Amino acid sequence: MSKQLMYVGVDVGKDEVWATLATTKPKSFAQSTAGVQALRAWMKKNATGARVHVCMEATGIYSQALALRLLTGADDLEVSIINPAQIKAFARAQLRRTKTDQVDAAVILAFAETQTPRPWSPEPSALHTLSRLVAHRDALTEDLRRWTNRQHAASCDPRVVQAVDRSQAAMVRILTRELTKIEQALAALMAAEPTLAEQRAVLQTIPGIGPVSSLELLAAAKGCLTARTSRQVTAHAGLAPAHHHSGSSVRGHSQIAKQGNVRLRTCLYMPVISAIRHNPVIRMFYQRLRTNGKPKKVALIACMRKLLVIARAILISKKPFDPAYQPLT
Repeated sequence: MSKQLMYVGVDVGKDEVWATLATTKPKSFAQSTAGVQALRAWMKKNATGARVHVCMEATGIYSQALALRLLTGADDLEVSIINPAQIKAFARAQLRRTKTDQVDAAVILAFAETQTPRPWSPEPSALHTLSRLVAHRDALTEDLRRWTNRQHAASCDPRVVQAVDRSQAAMVRILTRELTKIEQALAALMAAEPTLAEQRAVLQTIPGIGPVSSLELLAAAKGCLTARTSRQVTAHAGLAPAHHHSGSSVRGHSQIAKQGNVRLRTCLYMPVISAIRHNPVIRMFYQRLRTNGKPKKVALIACMRKLLVIARAILISKKPFDPAYQPLT
């Protein structure tokens, strides 16, 4: 016989977390290894043999760090990390007028008990490493571009300030050196992870997706391309349409929801610009939409969705891109 399920609502902060369950008042714990151990002991004491399902809002690294600490070595415990927009909407539906850490923990508990959220599991270590490396490479690239532009602007000023010039030159050297190290780390990761290398290679068979964009796509998607349906992947990227129609009086413009992974949506933009020119499937699709009167932006977004779905099909089939194979999307 399966054990009874007990939900725990947790409001996550940088330094402390507030936890509550149906039989106790909210209690504060430190956001640390010792604090998590105390939280575990408190939950075990109040669970009375029931299975524990901890529910928390997504608060970036803080919620993920807490979830990983809770799951480490815990066999009879589940964790859910919920989109904050869902919790906020749920609180408004309950007409909550007060917002404190204790109240937020109670709202999260009520959400978990009524919505039965799916358990969360961390992405594989290789994907996590790839995502961090690519994000850091992008940040370094942007910083290097910014400092290079500053250095160029300063070089045009006839009134030279030596201290500023030396500092700018040093920043460019440091960023260039660090960027090279990250590129080497990415190359080492690809050499050590045959699965990632295979996925990257098969993605590059799609016209429009190159060496850089293939890594960006894998890092931003974090495995969701092979784990979710086409509709789910489209929604995850924020490319699903959002209609605003009601009755005979409300006739708002439809647009993409944008409630999704901004990073994934952004890394599709340049590949789809290239694909419209070089990918026969995307090019024909774009031309057909434009011929049918669709605005350029609408056609471009539709092509982004199609390219994303093609990438999903390619990763699942593990076969190179074939423009003659129609059932890809």
